Amino acid sequence: MSEFQGINLTNIEIKNDQYSFANTHVASLKLSNFRNHKSYKVDFPNCPIAFIGKNGVGKTNILEAISLMQPGRGIRSVSLEDIAYKNCGNFAIHINLIKEMEKYGIGSSLDLNYSKSRKVKIDGKFISPLGLTKYLGVISITPLMDKIFIEGSSNRRKFIDKITWIFFSSHAKNIRSYEKLIRERNGLFKDNVTDRNWFETIEKQIVEYGSKIIVDRSKVIKLLNNEIDNNNFPKADMALTGELESNFNIITDLDSFKEYFLRTLVDTRSKDAFRCITSIGPHRSELEVSYKEKGIIASLCSTGEQKSLLISIILAVAKSYKNYCNLSPILLLDEVFAHLDNSKKESLSREIINLNAQAFMTGTEESDFMTFNKNSYIINLDNTKNGKVHEY
Repeated sequence: MSEFQGINLTNIEIKNDQYSFANTHVASLKLSNFRNHKSYKVDFPNCPIAFIGKNGVGKTNILEAISLMQPGRGIRSVSLEDIAYKNCGNFAIHINLIKEMEKYGIGSSLDLNYSKSRKVKIDGKFISPLGLTKYLGVISITPLMDKIFIEGSSNRRKFIDKITWIFFSSHAKNIRSYEKLIRERNGLFKDNVTDRNWFETIEKQIVEYGSKIIVDRSKVIKLLNNEIDNNNFPKADMALTGELESNFNIITDLDSFKEYFLRTLVDTRSKDAFRCITSIGPHRSELEVSYKEKGIIASLCSTGEQKSLLISIILAVAKSYKNYCNLSPILLLDEVFAHLDNSKKESLSREIINLNAQAFMTGTEESDFMTFNKNSYIINLDNTKNGKVHEY
């Protein structure tokens, strides 16, 4: 028998008679050398799932593994080599994904003996991590996001970009290409290059990728603002601000906007050369969020209001994704219920159930999830030994 043992769901009664199944869900997960899990395997039902247990048992680590089924570095945004079990230099994640009745085996792994980049396979064939968004959309809330409204603007840009590439799989590639071009332009300044042809070639490409980024971000913001009123949490109003965004909103013709973008890069070239930076572009944009009912910006709200606004946005992302892509998202909710009062717990539980999405949640106590009644499945990691999950 394999060293991995999962819960045999055929022998366990799962009472979710009021829950309509998601059309995309993770059916199983297997980990090898991932964080504190030397080996771990578990099968999942198509319903909300809660991991409970003492602090340090590895609840968030499981959510982090699932988050690596998207581009980027997961919900913790750490270096991949830091994820490997006891710094062994390698890890592997495998999920079986059910998408519209089709089954896909998706693997993500790292082996520092061969590469510092992780490898991704779909049904045994290598693909770029950027291609993962074509198969599933992972949407998360973690305690690390609690200060997003009071942190620097770069974190809010990363926040909206992670949301955007859930909707538009090309967005992640556009961001990478754009950032590479910005580094090249800044490098020309540092090297005191004066050849106009070099700058013109790079700046034309910056405009192409930068315009795509602004267009896709703007589409997503519009989707979210249209959806955000349809939940029971405080309503967030979102907007992208910056010189480019201001002109994008008044220049209706995309070609005219690109001409303006390029002209601005040329006009700021002398000023940028002095500081060796690129002072205009979507890498300078700001995501502004306000509490609609109170008319105040999120950074001035209380901690509890900021948390509720964040949940409101994430719920809008999930609903918009489902409507836009006609697929159920995968929700990762790390310790989110522990910081809500009973009324908010009930509201969030109801939103998840009505969304018909598979949600992976963490908490220390089973009571955190009582608002789901019978419509959830709880796995107690305190009962896990040697990679085996025991029935709970």
